[in-house]
Amino acid sequence: MTETKPLEKNYSAAGNSPAADDAASRALDAHQALSGMIFAALKMRGRQRRTEKGTVPLTIISGFLGSGKTTLLSHLLTSPHGRRLVVLVNDFGSINIDASLVASQTEDMIDLKNGCACCAVSADLTNALIEVADREELPDAIVLESSGVADPHGIAQIALSNPSVQLDGILTVVDAETIQNHVENPLTQRLFRNQISSADLIVLSKTDLVDAEARNRALEWLASAYPDKRVIEGAHGDVPMELLLGIETQQDFQAAVGEPENHSHDFESISFAFDVPFNDERLQAFFDSLPDSVLRVKGVLSLSSDASHRTIYQRVGSRWSYSPGDPWGDEPPSSHLVFIAPRNVLNKPAVKKALEAALAAQQRDFLNHLSVIRP
Repeated sequence: MTETKPLEKNYSAAGNSPAADDAASRALDAHQALSGMIFAALKMRGRQRRTEKGTVPLTIISGFLGSGKTTLLSHLLTSPHGRRLVVLVNDFGSINIDASLVASQTEDMIDLKNGCACCAVSADLTNALIEVADREELPDAIVLESSGVADPHGIAQIALSNPSVQLDGILTVVDAETIQNHVENPLTQRLFRNQISSADLIVLSKTDLVDAEARNRALEWLASAYPDKRVIEGAHGDVPMELLLGIETQQDFQAAVGEPENHSHDFESISFAFDVPFNDERLQAFFDSLPDSVLRVKGVLSLSSDASHRTIYQRVGSRWSYSPGDPWGDEPPSSHLVFIAPRNVLNKPAVKKALEAALAAQQRDFLNHLSVIRP
């Protein structure tokens, strides 16, 4: 793929070095993490509980960006298990795309704000769990889909600050297609391994997208690196529900309570919203121009070729797809896009300018504009 300089940040123009920005970001993240833990503890101190200790089971669905967490959650919500579930969804970005994809499948969903759930959204998570535990009619379970850059160990510590909550288990979804890349990439390997280490159950996803050799290689690596972990395959999120709920974890996450490790400083998310439809060909040309370093793109789109329905766009690494979404109905059509990449890679003004040029109402010569992005 050709170089895409305008999408990369220019520090000489900003006047800050990557090292200076990174140090400042790490300091802010550490402060947020500690503040979140303190908030959760103080919020519960002396609080009268309406429910007995350990009454509400919590299942955490973890996994790296694009691993298939939302697909697994959707399968859970549409399966005839007969349980009353409250769903908490946390996405990394100011627009919670995952929540919008899940909302049509359940009437009881709480949208946690952007950030890494084990730090920046500790207050939201704490308040959400208090609200659920104080209900007159308790759910059979709470299911939390965590951000792809969150450490589930930190989330469990925050959640267990509420005595009414009992951790049922942590599921970590691992993408069979990208597992080797995440293991070898210095940027992702620590978080990727932490997510797996925290798991009670590993779900190997997207085995339908790789050949038998790659599938076996992924299974062999998991068996070698984590011999004590149970691994099941779950293409398209198709996993028996009796395996996902009622895990009854044996891990003691409260035994080593401390400041949760934060990983959001390694990644950044930029988000955009437009109320004008996109030209299909221009938008695809823009997506093709993105640098390989972009880890994840997802969006709910309004395309000029289909004005009556949403279009769902998903990109993980070099693999991408469009799929039809729900009708717009009475809701005005709009587009929401989220891009996730290593910190200091994306140039938000350049990305916004390119997206604006791809709108159907834009009359400028898009090919000339795109040549600036992709010489």
